[in-house]
Amino acid sequence: MAKKPNLSVDQLVRQAYEHYQKGEFGKALRHLEKVPLSLRSHLDFLLLSGACLAKLKRAGEAIPVYERVLELDPNNHDALTWLALLSEPSVAIEYAKRAVAAHPSDAGSYGVLGVALLAAKLPFESIDALTQAVRIAPKVPEHRHNLGLAFAAAHRNDEAIAAFREAIRLAPGAPQNYLAQASVHSQFGLYGAAIECLSEGLAKCPRHAPLETAVAGAYAMVGNDEEAERHHHLAMQISPSARSGYGTWLINQGRFEESAEIFERMLREGKDRAYAYYSLMLGKKLTGSEGFLSEMEEFLASGELRGRDEMYLRYGLGRACEQTKRYEEAMGHFDRANALALEVNRTGAYVDPARFAEEHRQIRELYSSLPEGRSSSDAPIFIIGMIRSGTTLLDQILSSHPMVTSGGELRFWIEETRRLVLGGAPDMEALAKEYVEYARLLAGGGERVTDKMPLNFASAGVIRRALPNARFVHIRRNPIDTCLSIWTTYFGPGPVFAYDKRNVVEYYREYLRTMEFWRGELPADRLFEVDYEDLTDRPAEVIPSIISFLGLPWDDSCLHHDANTSAINTPSRWQARQPIYRSSVERWRRYEPWLGEFGELV
Repeated sequence: MAKKPNLSVDQLVRQAYEHYQKGEFGKALRHLEKVPLSLRSHLDFLLLSGACLAKLKRAGEAIPVYERVLELDPNNHDALTWLALLSEPSVAIEYAKRAVAAHPSDAGSYGVLGVALLAAKLPFESIDALTQAVRIAPKVPEHRHNLGLAFAAAHRNDEAIAAFREAIRLAPGAPQNYLAQASVHSQFGLYGAAIECLSEGLAKCPRHAPLETAVAGAYAMVGNDEEAERHHHLAMQISPSARSGYGTWLINQGRFEESAEIFERMLREGKDRAYAYYSLMLGKKLTGSEGFLSEMEEFLASGELRGRDEMYLRYGLGRACEQTKRYEEAMGHFDRANALALEVNRTGAYVDPARFAEEHRQIRELYSSLPEGRSSSDAPIFIIGMIRSGTTLLDQILSSHPMVTSGGELRFWIEETRRLVLGGAPDMEALAKEYVEYARLLAGGGERVTDKMPLNFASAGVIRRALPNARFVHIRRNPIDTCLSIWTTYFGPGPVFAYDKRNVVEYYREYLRTMEFWRGELPADRLFEVDYEDLTDRPAEVIPSIISFLGLPWDDSCLHHDANTSAINTPSRWQARQPIYRSSVERWRRYEPWLGEFGELV
């Protein structure tokens, strides 16, 4: 029987490329494996092999392939581009700069450079690169989209929205553009605009689960629970993976048993197990049996987990170990979870603590130059303090009063203060009017509205300039308990000081210095300070004093905040729905041998 003739490298690469074009990357690789070892330095072979590996998310194998390409062709555009996309940010930037230098008229090279700079948390440099990409190729929607992301990261929200709108015009069927624009609206608390944008996206991209989940989230933020639940169910009909979003929403609503059913079903089906365990621990107390903990430990020991999945499981394990009084193991899991969170959210980049002090110094300098506003509104009640100091509990207590509605955590003053520091026009009356209307809209028009954004402590004086009659309630908590609570909580991409003990300690010290300054600036009848420990130890004495400070008539419902049905969109979902308890007081003593830098605050 005659032997089948050997195919040439060109023929094998051509056949592999046909599979690559169909998205059959594994089949393409199998064809390429037929190329004799002695011929695998062929440039086309290397380029297609690298592309297949990259598409299969096998970056560790793709990178050396492209490095070999550069040995043969130092300015190869495809190799430089892929290496910029696959490498860690600092390395990616260098490859992207080489691509720009070798191909200065290529929009894609500038686009890749912009993406690398954005990944390295350099939004202003990213804007410059992506602006060049848009100038060279104005009709490429991806460049507009990425430019919008860079503007958003630089807190230039109007320009971000304009970039996303242009991306939508160029690619109306691309759902990521609607999601990105809505995210910017939501970050600024403009949930109505987010709903409008996402609804437009659903009209152009029907049956898209992430759009349905996003619009459900926006409806939840404006208190339209019926629409939120409807869209969550639509998302789940399209994609079973949307159940995790619905389960999280149920936790926010205090519907813990229903959420547990969803996440336990996900575990039985083997779907997104790490996140399911983590979410179950947000609303679950282990009662004697360690079977649940054993399951998580076995999952971790399997060696299957990497990155974000391991992070979620570690946070869940930390909570489970704490509940079963295995404190050394708990701290070990929390330490590893934070290291992973830093890597996942900021690619391992640390923030210089000196930056905190400089930002707050600039705000204090701004405050001294601002004119006094003339707003007569006393509607806003600002609950301020360090994150994890009890602001959610206090918000639930105050919003239990029939004349008070919770506005949640509003980013308005964070964004406006940043704008003013950068030289924005200080029209304090207009700001006051806009804020009061906005807060009341979100809160459904209550007589008094809480804003429990804890980090408003940095802007307290600026807010006071705009709203002279606003009241501030500053809640304080034991420093180590506060920092430990930050350490054992996952916050997503922010705040920037999270996930590193030294940064947490330095930020806490800057918070103390800042509040000491405002204490000397705000009138005594505008600032009330309460200790978390007193609030939980003597609620019947402390809560009436806060209500009196706010100028409100007493109402017994303030002593029964656990009956408050308003949604809680913060990490304190479970705790804030329980009767007032003291189990979190002096929590740090259980972890004393393993506190590390937190021990400096004893």
